[in-house]
Amino acid sequence: MTADSTEQNTPQPAADTEGFHVMEHLAFVVKRKELLVATFLVSLALCYGAIYVFVEEQFEASATIVPREDFGLDGFGGMLKSIKGLPLDLGSKSVGTEIDLYKTIIYSRTMMEGVIIEFKLHEVYGLDTTDVAYMEKAIKRLRDEILTKETEESAFLVTVRANSRHRAADMANFVVRKMNSMIVSLKASSSRESRMFLEKRVAEIRTQLRASEDSLRAYQEKTGLLDTKAQLEGILSAHTMLESELTAKELQKGILERAFDRESPQVKEVEGQIEEYRKKLKEMRTQGDPGGPMIALHKLPETAVEYLRRYREVEIGSLLLEYIMPLYEQAKIEEKKDYPILQVIDYAVPPVKKSYPPRAIFSLVGALSVTVLVLIALNVQRSFRESRDPYWRTLLDEARHWTWDPKKK
Repeated sequence: MTADSTEQNTPQPAADTEGFHVMEHLAFVVKRKELLVATFLVSLALCYGAIYVFVEEQFEASATIVPREDFGLDGFGGMLKSIKGLPLDLGSKSVGTEIDLYKTIIYSRTMMEGVIIEFKLHEVYGLDTTDVAYMEKAIKRLRDEILTKETEESAFLVTVRANSRHRAADMANFVVRKMNSMIVSLKASSSRESRMFLEKRVAEIRTQLRASEDSLRAYQEKTGLLDTKAQLEGILSAHTMLESELTAKELQKGILERAFDRESPQVKEVEGQIEEYRKKLKEMRTQGDPGGPMIALHKLPETAVEYLRRYREVEIGSLLLEYIMPLYEQAKIEEKKDYPILQVIDYAVPPVKKSYPPRAIFSLVGALSVTVLVLIALNVQRSFRESRDPYWRTLLDEARHWTWDPKKK
């Protein structure tokens, strides 16, 4: 027998011309309904039992908190808020920043280790304390079991999941208390640093202000300039008056010279008065009144500018001291505060129902999956048995009579 004849005698798969008949499959399902229903019920019971035995129950307890109105971690935040007239809204603090702070503290390593040690979670998680990485494993698992959420009412929700009702509630309340104590500690530390900084700054400003005041007083004693505006008005008014009187005396002299002889006593008297006025004006322009309130006119701009510069330094120092002293006093008060920062609206209570696993849903999904697989297997078996294709029937007959001989390779 040749290879061509063998190839011709080998059965080939025939084309499926029958197609997919929905009614036949529905009839088959109805025929096998008892088996399918039994499979579903048995699978449902087995899945429920397996979930009940092997999947650990989890419970969730939640605590609701809101911050106090005067909350501010930064010592300057709350203090600047109480001072009016500062630019850029320096004392404000957004709600988003507070929520980020809460989350940072809750998921911090300090918080996680505190919860693990307090409730001995390494024993609950079945971790070996001789393992170097046991704490890291416990922290990683605990972080997955603590959930945080900001509500629409700007409250903050802390939810803890545990395998015990009472442990879940106790852990949630412990997290809230620990978070509050950490915030108080951080706030006191920040206020202490603020107080130390402000204390140093107050001392510097006072030293600078004292030096500025001494410099201004010495300059006033040297120049006699006490009140720039009033004295300048007085000096200019006196100069104008002397100028006017000098002009009037010169006019009077001209009239007397026409009426009398130039050597007459009347003319001589007026000339003497004119000389005195000119001398007085010259002194006012060049010398002023040393040690007195009258300042030489040619030195007036320089003297006034220097006075204003020194006076401005005193004013700036006084203004800085006026702003910083309330901050310093409030920093000392904030450093001593130890009242709770957070207000607990709802403490966590042991939950009545478990949160995980949903046994009914999981059992239904498992039972339906097993039932579908059984249905598929029955359809495949039926297809093989009812197939008219010589190729598939030959393969089926060979599979029935096939045996495995370990001696044959």
